[in-house]
Amino acid sequence: MGTTMKILIICAALAAAPAWGAAPGIDAGPPGASAQSRLQWMEQNSAELQAAQHEAASAADRAEAAGTLPDPSIRIDWWDVPRNNPTLDPRQDGMTMYKFLQPIPGWGKRDAQKQAAVADADVAAQRQRAVRAALRAEVKLAFARYYRAYQALAINAELSAFADSVAQVAKSRYETGLVSQQEMIRAQLQQSSLQTERYALAAAYSRAQARINALLNRPADAPLQPPAELRPMPAPAVLDESALTQRLREASPELAGDSAQVNAAESRADLARRNQRPDFLVGIGPTERGGSFNTFGAVLEFTVPLHGDAHRAEQRAAAESADASRARRQAAVARLLGALREQLAALRAAQQQETLDSQRALPLAEVAFKGALVGYRNGNVDFATLLEAKEQVEKTRLDELDAQVAQQVELAGIEQFEGKSVHY
Repeated sequence: MGTTMKILIICAALAAAPAWGAAPGIDAGPPGASAQSRLQWMEQNSAELQAAQHEAASAADRAEAAGTLPDPSIRIDWWDVPRNNPTLDPRQDGMTMYKFLQPIPGWGKRDAQKQAAVADADVAAQRQRAVRAALRAEVKLAFARYYRAYQALAINAELSAFADSVAQVAKSRYETGLVSQQEMIRAQLQQSSLQTERYALAAAYSRAQARINALLNRPADAPLQPPAELRPMPAPAVLDESALTQRLREASPELAGDSAQVNAAESRADLARRNQRPDFLVGIGPTERGGSFNTFGAVLEFTVPLHGDAHRAEQRAAAESADASRARRQAAVARLLGALREQLAALRAAQQQETLDSQRALPLAEVAFKGALVGYRNGNVDFATLLEAKEQVEKTRLDELDAQVAQQVELAGIEQFEGKSVHY
């Protein structure tokens, strides 16, 4: 068998090889090869998520302390102290009064303070949920891009091997005078073009690695396992728009956070109204005169809310803040529902594109390539036609890959809106 025939057989074997093989030269390391393993790593190690958790815990502790009575105080009053020889000794100088004083907020204020603090704690808790949902979405997006770069490198490696083999055939044919120098040069140019593309893909792969490591709170150059597969897509029934819309209204971290902001603003408005009521200070204690305690004293003190303009301004400001929170939530509902519909439409379009590529475009491209390979072997097809047929196969595979990744991107956005996976 001649050299040319051997090379063509190798080319045919490459054409029949699986498209999704591993790209060479890629480091392995923890965490695992799935998106779920990276999500678990993020849950345990993300500094941003830990910060949100601490903020929520801090707000919960403040809510627990809110609404209690202020700390009491002790007051000592000296009366009838001689000017010429003051000693502040109760047995010698006049009268000494000891008072235990307890501030008491006006009626209803403690409950309002408690409600406001509890509402603020709920805001912080919902913010933690939103941070978690956003980080999970970012990990899913980064993993999808990581997977895309990895598989594109594998496709590039296969096409490069094919181009190298065909370049060897072209060179052999040129040396025997069967093809022109132009065909051999074009084969070599294709090799250079694929190498340039590989550099760009390797850079995209490195960027995806760095992004994943940043989200996982790891060094940028820490090793990662090669991606094994994309997350499975949920069943069509799970992606029903009406069901997703209902779940978004009920479970969205962003909407829950906006609702908590409304409650907090309304609680502060209620507190502002109650602040126009007087606060009190009550006290009681014995009186010492000449070293003996024969009497006691009592104190009642209260504020007089004379500055009505200031109180009314405070109430208007709190009411406006509550109105703003309600309007902000209403706008968020409209925005999220619109975005959900957009992403559902994009996801379905990507699913249709994947079906078209896998069931129609790719089989046709493979048939065309096999025909071009036979024609090239028989000398009936030139190198340009063969290469174009092979490139069409790889382009269709990349289109299918891009459609799969696009579905992952849109699904991650939908799951961020709802704050949880929609697989179940």
